[in-house]
Amino acid sequence: MRRLLLLAALALAPCLCAQDDVRRGFDQLAQAHPTHLKVEKLPGLDNGAFSASIRDHAVSVNLPCVLLVGSLYGRERTAAEACLQVAREILEDKALRDRLSSCELVIIPCLAPDARAARLHGVALPFDDDRDGKTDEDGPSDLNGDGVISQLRVKRKGGRYVASANDPRILIEAAAGQSGEWDLYWEGKDDDGDGRINEDARGTITLANDWSIRWSDQQPGANRLMMQLVETRALAEFLMRRPSLVAGFQLRGVGVGPEFAEGPRATGKEDPLERDKKVVAALKKMWGEEERGALKGEAEGAGNLLDWLYESQGALAANLFLHTLTTAREKEDEGEDKPPVKREKPGEEEQRQAAWLAYSPGDYLEWKTFKHPQLGEVEIGGWRIDARCNPAEADVQAGASRVAGFLKAVLGATPRLEVSKVEVENKGDNLYRVRLSLHNAGLLDYRTKFSADKRIHLPLFTSLSDAKEVELLSGTRRQKHENVEADGTVTFEWFVRVKDSATQLKFEVESDRTGKLSHSVAVKDCPAITTEDE
Repeated sequence: MRRLLLLAALALAPCLCAQDDVRRGFDQLAQAHPTHLKVEKLPGLDNGAFSASIRDHAVSVNLPCVLLVGSLYGRERTAAEACLQVAREILEDKALRDRLSSCELVIIPCLAPDARAARLHGVALPFDDDRDGKTDEDGPSDLNGDGVISQLRVKRKGGRYVASANDPRILIEAAAGQSGEWDLYWEGKDDDGDGRINEDARGTITLANDWSIRWSDQQPGANRLMMQLVETRALAEFLMRRPSLVAGFQLRGVGVGPEFAEGPRATGKEDPLERDKKVVAALKKMWGEEERGALKGEAEGAGNLLDWLYESQGALAANLFLHTLTTAREKEDEGEDKPPVKREKPGEEEQRQAAWLAYSPGDYLEWKTFKHPQLGEVEIGGWRIDARCNPAEADVQAGASRVAGFLKAVLGATPRLEVSKVEVENKGDNLYRVRLSLHNAGLLDYRTKFSADKRIHLPLFTSLSDAKEVELLSGTRRQKHENVEADGTVTFEWFVRVKDSATQLKFEVESDRTGKLSHSVAVKDCPAITTEDE
């Protein structure tokens, strides 16, 4: 099945399609909201990719940033349009728009618009998969001329697949020790005469698996080396220039979400990432409960964007899905005298196919006999090669609205630093002990625990301004702190001698995540220190 999925990713040939109006839609939004939306070409790319920054653009300092990237899986084409709807709903929310002076949403609807227009699953890159000196010469094709590339199955004793006992239309891999009855391919033939079918399909690299964290060249759709695609590097450089990135989300088609990156597994009794997991649990509550019987989408695989965002950039990262499929529920028998029907419990892949059959039956074609030029009598039908990727239009709209609501909550939860109080202890002779308390009023930590432990970005700095009226006697004038948890407070202390009690104490908080914060207060207006640090 993994090979079939890979070939599906490689098979779709370029074709003419309607002009993509996603960029036009964002440009129109920017005209309607010139102070809160800026649309710009993504640096380093000339393929039409762009970023849309939603914030109060009159504010020049860094703001806590939330990222939304349209699916990096090329078959999931509805994500780009959904990004436009998300932007529209956020900008039309006046209450949220008024808060955009303290947070930012950056949307990148599509990293490879040219590949999307060509209906490719990834970025085109010719490969000599079978090492015969030619590239892309043997891929799926429309043998029966019905205008669709679907599946091809061959009746073969000991084959790899068997028909489901619950629904014979569904083919699943034979269990260990079970004798299969079918071999399964995508529709096609041996074009290069080497005795194999579809072994050198059109080469594409899946952008979703081109990232450096736990990358593997064995991952279907992986490149020969990691992060060699210009699109991957452009997005990576764009994000590395944004140390204010708090969370990043990939908008995908069908699955269960939010699906967060979990980071390395704990090796000891204590989990060093336990704090991050508590924050993730809080974000999941913002999303809401999972639907009963929800089916997970395809796994992200090695070298995925989510792991890179979390472990390279220190940002919480998750997939958000536009729609969730659920398993078929058995109807309860009304009569008490009827014995329960015993059925074999289907596996995950069987459940997924059954759910898609119920949700999108048009993606499935009935099997029809065909005379294959090399294999003899075969059957063509089953799933279309581009099936099981995109929700129906109504579900895309509903999913985009749910995503917009979730992102509004996340934006409202971003870290927000404020000086909660400045206290002093009078030691006499104009000598004072000064304590500043810095509070995170947000619902998210200033940094992830992973980021702080690995020192991925700079800590925050709090400084007491240098002035003739304020003589520093003890303590570093510019002090640092790695993190401030949600609704948490950290303190900084100095011993100073001042001219008199009317002297102004001036402080500055420097943060590459939340920007600069200035605070000034006269010594006489500061309350006395009444508590000690624990």
